[in-house]
Amino acid sequence: MSKHSDNIFCEYTINSWEDCRKLFRSIEKWVFRGQSNSQWSLQTTLERGAKINNSNIRDIPMIERNIIEKFQRRAFHYLEKPPEVENVLEWLSLIQHHGGPTRLLDFSYSYFVALFFSIDQALQESTVFCLNKKLINEKGLETEKWRGLEDEKYFGTRKYCNEKLIEQTSSPLVMLIEPFNIHERLSSQQGLFAIPFEGHQAFEYNLSITVNRFRKELPISKIIDNHDEDLIELLNQECALLKVNIPKDFHNEIRRELKLMNISSETIYPGIDGFTKSLYGEFDINYRS
Repeated sequence: MSKHSDNIFCEYTINSWEDCRKLFRSIEKWVFRGQSNSQWSLQTTLERGAKINNSNIRDIPMIERNIIEKFQRRAFHYLEKPPEVENVLEWLSLIQHHGGPTRLLDFSYSYFVALFFSIDQALQESTVFCLNKKLINEKGLETEKWRGLEDEKYFGTRKYCNEKLIEQTSSPLVMLIEPFNIHERLSSQQGLFAIPFEGHQAFEYNLSITVNRFRKELPISKIIDNHDEDLIELLNQECALLKVNIPKDFHNEIRRELKLMNISSETIYPGIDGFTKSLYGEFDINYRS
């Protein structure tokens, strides 16, 4: 990949359900995240919280420290076996699981799960964000070795991730990782986390620098209009982030197909919460479960 590749971030809008399936089959080794509005960027809940409260993004590390400390001090009321204090990844996973703001972004190994989250209760065109896991890991390791990492086997481990999370403002990088403790919801959603290491910077900036450490500005998404074999090869070699837009016209068809695959609120969310959420399916009077 060239130093200044224009293919780091790309964007595509599907034209049919079959077109959607064909595209995802060709990048099935990537990881995926569904969002219900195509106008939203990839932002952590810490980023969104700062924006909502008119906070400076440069203050996020201090805010994050306060959130983690407050959660740790109160968690013994609710948890039978809390993680060790220095295991920041596990603490952030718990905060994320229970709806708190963190620097973690949920992704899934399954594009079907991501599609579900994309269209579930969406009121407009939705999106599936796709991360090139292999490229991000390879370029992340390359970048860290350039920065002085001696033991490449250490890169990508939970211990390594925890060290960077404790630092909070390490050099920009995104790592894809699973916590050690996989709670029921994370398991049912085939989930993992994408984690930015530089807390002063936005997630997408961390991602851009991971793949191209020479780039200083956030790349503009390159609009693509097909996904033939040559383009897929280019995406696998150079693209870190592919944004796939799902027009509202296709949502009902996709929702029905996912239901036939047993992907619904009942299987995505554990317990009665999932069953209750599944009742939104009753609005489709032309299709009964």
